[in-house]
Amino acid sequence: MISESPNAGSNPSTEAAITSVWMRIAMTCAGISLLAAPFRSSAGIRAAMLVLALVVLVWLWRYRALTIPAMPVTTRRPLLFAIGLWVLVVAGMSLLGPDPLESLRSWRGDVLTPILAGVVFYCLTQTPRALAIWLLILFASLLVLTVMVVIDPFNVAVPQHEPRYVSVGWLSTWLVMLGALLPLVWLVQWPGRRLAQLIGMAAAFAILLAAWFTASRIIWICFGVMLLIYGVMQLRADRQHVSRVAVIVLAGLVAMAALFYASATTRAGLYPAAADVGTFMWRDNRSIIWAEALGVIAEKPVLGHGYALEAPRQALATRFTDPWFRDVFKHAHNMVLNYAIQLGLVGALTLLILFAALGRTFWTMRSYSEFSRAVSVCGVMLVAGFFLRNMMDDFFSRHAALLFGALVGMLLAVTRWPAQVGSQTDSAKR
Repeated sequence: MISESPNAGSNPSTEAAITSVWMRIAMTCAGISLLAAPFRSSAGIRAAMLVLALVVLVWLWRYRALTIPAMPVTTRRPLLFAIGLWVLVVAGMSLLGPDPLESLRSWRGDVLTPILAGVVFYCLTQTPRALAIWLLILFASLLVLTVMVVIDPFNVAVPQHEPRYVSVGWLSTWLVMLGALLPLVWLVQWPGRRLAQLIGMAAAFAILLAAWFTASRIIWICFGVMLLIYGVMQLRADRQHVSRVAVIVLAGLVAMAALFYASATTRAGLYPAAADVGTFMWRDNRSIIWAEALGVIAEKPVLGHGYALEAPRQALATRFTDPWFRDVFKHAHNMVLNYAIQLGLVGALTLLILFAALGRTFWTMRSYSEFSRAVSVCGVMLVAGFFLRNMMDDFFSRHAALLFGALVGMLLAVTRWPAQVGSQTDSAKR
C-alpha cells in the first residue's frame, strides 16, 4: 500500500513512479530469496536478498512512501511479546553458553533471519498481485523439488546422502508448509478462476508425489491433522455446506491414513530385521533417542549444553551404547527436546510460548471478515503442521525457518487487507 510523499513542491506522479520502481526492486530481491531457499548452498544469496529488500523498505518507510497496516493491539501485543522473548532468551542463553560467538552466529541465522523474512513479506504482501507472485514462485520451486526427489529419492542404504534439495527430512517439512497454502489458490486474484484451479490441482499433486518419494511417515499425519483443522474451522463458519465439507475432510483423512500405512509398509520392507509393519513402527528409534534426550536435559536443566554447538550433540551421542546410534543420532529428533538440551527448560518453554502465540494470532484473526477467516485457516494449519512435523525431528532452522517466517508474514499481511480488497478477491474466485 503506497501513499504519496508529502514533500512540498514535489511532483506526485514522479514520486509515485519512483516508489513503484523501488517496490519492484524490493519484491524482486524477496522473490529471489524465496526461490533460492529450497536448495543447498543458498544461504548467502537468500540472506543477502532479504537484507537488500529490508533496506529498500526501511528507506521507503523513512520517507513516508510506504504505509504498513498494523494489527489490532490485542492481537499484536501477545505475538510481539512471544517473538521478543524468543529473541532475548536464545541470545541470553547463547551468551551464557560455552561458546557465545558460535552460538550467536546460529542465533543470527535461525532466529533473526526468519523474523527478518516475516517482516519483509508482511510489508510487501499488500495486494492480491503480490501474493500471487509469491505463490507462483513457490509453485515453480515446488515443481523443481518434485522432479529432484523423484529422480533422487530417499535411500535407506545411503544414510549420508546429500541431495541438492538438502535432505528428504527438510523437504518433507517444506511440503507440509506449502500444503497449508493450498486454500489460498482459490482466494487470490489470479488471471482466471480456471487457471487458479489448474495451478492448485497441479500443486496438490506435486506435494503428494514429492511427499511419497521422501518416504516420510509423519508427513501424512501432518496432512491429516491439517485437513481436520480445515474441516473444523470451515464447519464452524459455514453451516450451509456441512455435508460437503464433512465428505471432503473424511475422504482426505482416509486417503492420508492409507498413504501413511503404505509408506510405513514400504519403509518396513527396507529393513530385514522388521518382521512386519507393526514391528517396524513399534521399534522406531525415536523412543530410544527421546529417553536419552531426557537424560541429557536432566544433566543441565537450567542453562542447557549450549545453543547450536557440538557439545549438546556429543552429550546425546555419548549416552548411546550402540556404536551405530553414536555415529548417526546427534540430536533429539524433536524440536522441543532439542531446545531443552541446548537452552534448558526455559528455552523449551519459550519455544512453546512462541508457537502458542502464533497459533492464537491466526485463530483470533478468523473473526475479522469472511475473507480473513479463510486466510486464518491457512495460518492455523501452517503453525500446527510445522510444529507437529518438528515433534518427530527438528528442522526449525536455516531454510525451513526462513520459509516459515516468510509464510507467517505473508498470511498476517493478507488478513489485514482492507475489506474492499478481500471482497474483490472473493468475487474473483467465484
